[in-house]
Amino acid sequence: MLRPVLALSVLALATLSSQAHPGLEEALVRLNAGIAATPENPELYLERGELYTAHEDWIAAEANLLRAAELSPHHPRLDRARALLALATGHASDALTLINVALQRAPADPDALLVRARAQARLGQRDAAVADLNGVLTLVATPAPELFLERAALLPPAEAVRSLDDGVRRIGPALSLQLRALELELALGAVDAAVARIDGLADRSERKESWLKRRGDVLARAGRIQEARASYAAALAAIAALPDWLRASPPTVKLAEELSRITAVRPTSTTTS
Repeated sequence: MLRPVLALSVLALATLSSQAHPGLEEALVRLNAGIAATPENPELYLERGELYTAHEDWIAAEANLLRAAELSPHHPRLDRARALLALATGHASDALTLINVALQRAPADPDALLVRARAQARLGQRDAAVADLNGVLTLVATPAPELFLERAALLPPAEAVRSLDDGVRRIGPALSLQLRALELELALGAVDAAVARIDGLADRSERKESWLKRRGDVLARAGRIQEARASYAAALAAIAALPDWLRASPPTVKLAEELSRITAVRPTSTTTS
């Protein structure tokens, strides 16, 4: 049986296609066979309803959840599954009502807290949504980076950067967290922080030339032209140190040409790529 922690909720609310997740189609085949063999098993209908929610087949999802409710009206996952469907179909208020019932029975259920956080976010209840996401991140041993991104999206930029850095400290230097923090730092005008972050990303990368180019772009936009030119020169040096087959690849050739054009501009210019 599929019983991931947070995975199904994340999957269903992200409305991913069966082409992107062929495992869903395989699960439906398995569930159809199970229901044919044991048609009075509410767990199978409940799980199939959740999977149809993930497939965006709302009618089939509701039909399966209704059947599960007929067979087991007080199933502990039923209200959460209904809330998930309500949220996925744009009924955030209904989802919030349903998930609150589920959380009365299981207040430490991270899946349910995640659904409630998303319902609250849709309803503009940002502080409550952040509080529930904090709860989810406390309860889950190894949270996915997407949960930290989701929390950051609800916070003011400076606080969001700190939140993302908390995620990096907890789960490691996930690129998605680092890139979002970099975007926020640039929007805040925190050039030194952004440059330091790029330096850290470059240090951990086997291919540094693109990061050095980005570093130069950030410095150039800040008017720090000499530093920018030094970064561009370092990027060209990194390309020159590559093996011939890498240096000759079309993307690398294009980057080298772009860097050569930039470094040929007089130092007083603010031209960037």
